[in-house]
Amino acid sequence: MSALFLSVVSFAAVGIAVPDIGASLHASAAEQSLVVSVYSLGFAVPMVLGGRLGDLYGRRRLFLVGMAGFTVFSLIATAAPAMPVLIAARALTGVCASAMVPQVLATITASTTGRERARAVALFGATAGGATAIGQVLGGVLLSVPLPGAPWRMVFAVSVLMGLVAFLAGLRWLPDTRSPGHRSLDLIGTALLGAALLALLIPLSQGGALGWPVWCWVLLVTAPVLFAAFWAWQHRLHRGARVPLVPPPLLRLGSYRIGLVMALMLQSAFGAFTFLYALTTQTGLGWSPMHAALVLLPYALCFFAVSIWSGKLAPRFGFRRLLTTGGIVQATLLAVTATSVFIRHAELNSWTLGALLVGVGVGQALMFGPLVGAMIADVPPAFAGAASGVLQTTQQAAMGLGVAVAGGLLGTAMAGSTASADQSYTTALAICMVVQAVLAVAFALCALGLPRR
Repeated sequence: MSALFLSVVSFAAVGIAVPDIGASLHASAAEQSLVVSVYSLGFAVPMVLGGRLGDLYGRRRLFLVGMAGFTVFSLIATAAPAMPVLIAARALTGVCASAMVPQVLATITASTTGRERARAVALFGATAGGATAIGQVLGGVLLSVPLPGAPWRMVFAVSVLMGLVAFLAGLRWLPDTRSPGHRSLDLIGTALLGAALLALLIPLSQGGALGWPVWCWVLLVTAPVLFAAFWAWQHRLHRGARVPLVPPPLLRLGSYRIGLVMALMLQSAFGAFTFLYALTTQTGLGWSPMHAALVLLPYALCFFAVSIWSGKLAPRFGFRRLLTTGGIVQATLLAVTATSVFIRHAELNSWTLGALLVGVGVGQALMFGPLVGAMIADVPPAFAGAASGVLQTTQQAAMGLGVAVAGGLLGTAMAGSTASADQSYTTALAICMVVQAVLAVAFALCALGLPRR
């Protein structure tokens, strides 16, 4: 789980530290945005390839190589003297994360069954969701400590320390699993998928900051064409008894296919919420990073605890019942929270918001962990790496989509508005929560299409 935890915490903590980085290194707004977006691009684009390489050459080996690279490039980021060095280090850190993270779920799929797998998948869900809030809290704490020099460097230094410990632990305890069979690698499929993801994620991550120039729209139109070409190539390889990057039988599994749609809804809504929450609390309401992060802390702790608990409930009640319950609980609490945010605006109380978000966290925990378990329940070990890579690529792309839509929503709320800045920000956050509640209902309805047990 250290690979998943580190990759998410690094993203969240650096997002909090970006304003301090910009002031320290005299960076433009576009350069500050790149610190976050190049990591996401480096992480998402080669993710499926990382899963496939783990299948072929050993998941333990890919985990260790990725963790070593993540640690080294985090060290370079810690000492970066200028923005170009920092941006390059973050991009390469993301690439290393794409090598180690797919091995987490793939190793769980290949080495566990039954209740043991349910508990491991619940911990996977708890780590993925809780690490976002933990990363924001950690970033707020490190930026608030009066350290000599630039405090933002400590955000990267902590990743170095955790990466070193995780590498040594993996070297000692991580089991080695792989998928036996043909050792060929689908380079054409890799290139097509990489181009399609870049055509989708570059405009989503940079379009808002650049004012959506024409080339962004051209890339967005090109993306589905490239995805179609990639999928046609995968079918061609499969019919010819060769090994594709993403085996077509994987998406014939009903639970996995429905789960991808549910993951897209869940992660895009979560990405939009985290983006608007940070801007609303810090820019709109004037809270410090530490204040904004601490309000999220009970949510993170609750999410983590309930996610682990859901692993014990899944074998007893089934994935479908837990996912449906989680969607209904989250939709209800989001509607209540949105109403509170919209009515209170600048007078929004931290304690009230924190308490309501705990309920939202309960619903989300019952959605995330059981979803991963439902998706991999029928996945054979031979497809474990590809299944993990496709799922996590979908999650990263969905997060980017959510942030892009949230940025557009915020821009619309503020353009031509006569309301105060705090009111515009809180209105955008309230609308985001309403949309998130609608998606939670759709999520619950999709869960009804999953197997009962």
